[in-house]
Amino acid sequence: MLRFFATLVALLALAQCTDAAEPVRERIEWADYWVTDAEKDDLPRVLFIGDSIVKGYFSAAEKQLAGKVRCARLATSKCVADPLFLDEVRLLLKQYRFDVIHFNNGLHGWGYSEDQYRDGLQKFLTALPKEAGDAKIVWATSTPMRASSDLKKFHEKNQRVVARNRLAAEVMKQRGLPTNDLYGLVEPHPDWHSKDGVHFNDRGKTAQGAAVAESVIKQLRDGVTPGKRDDVNDR
Repeated sequence: MLRFFATLVALLALAQCTDAAEPVRERIEWADYWVTDAEKDDLPRVLFIGDSIVKGYFSAAEKQLAGKVRCARLATSKCVADPLFLDEVRLLLKQYRFDVIHFNNGLHGWGYSEDQYRDGLQKFLTALPKEAGDAKIVWATSTPMRASSDLKKFHEKNQRVVARNRLAAEVMKQRGLPTNDLYGLVEPHPDWHSKDGVHFNDRGKTAQGAAVAESVIKQLRDGVTPGKRDDVNDR
C-alpha cells in the first residue's frame, strides 16, 4: 500500500512537471537586484521592474525622487511569459512593502510568441496584487530598437517591440492601469541612443529618469504608510 501511494505521488509530480510551461532560455540569463536605503522605512518605496533599460535610467530617476521616495529595482533578462518570472519578483515583494511598482517588460524573450507574451502579462498582473498588496502599478512601454549602423533607422526587431506595446496597451486598458509612454518619449530622439541602438546615452537616461520619476509622484497616495512588509513570515 505504501509503495502504491509513493508511486501515485511520483506520477502526480511528473504530471505537474509535464503540464508546466517550459521556459525559453537565452544564451545568458541574468538578474540584478538593487535596494537603496534598505534599512530605512521613513519614506514610501518604489520598485522599478524592467531590464537593462531600467538599469540605465535608475540613477536619474532616483535623483529626481530624492527625499520623497526610497527606490529599488529588479532588472532581469526574463520575459514576462517565463513561468519563473514571478518568482524573481517575489524575492523582493516578500521582503519589502512597495507603494508604487513601475513595470516594463518586452525587450527580451524573443523565443516567446506575442500571444504567449500577452498571456504571460495577463497572468502576472492577476497574480501581482496578491503579492504586492495595495501597491499602485504603472506600466511603461518598451523603448524602440534602432539599427546600430544608422540610428535614424529602426532595427527589424522593432516591429515586435511595437506589437508588444500594442498588446500591452490593450491589457492595461482592460485593467484600468496607467501607462508611462517611454517609447513615445524617446522615439523622436535617435540622438539619445547609444551606438548599439538599444541602450541610451546620458541625455536619454536623464530624460527617461525624469519621466519615470514624474509618473511615480503622480501615483503616490496622500498619507501612505511606508515601511518593510510586516507579513513576510506569513508567505
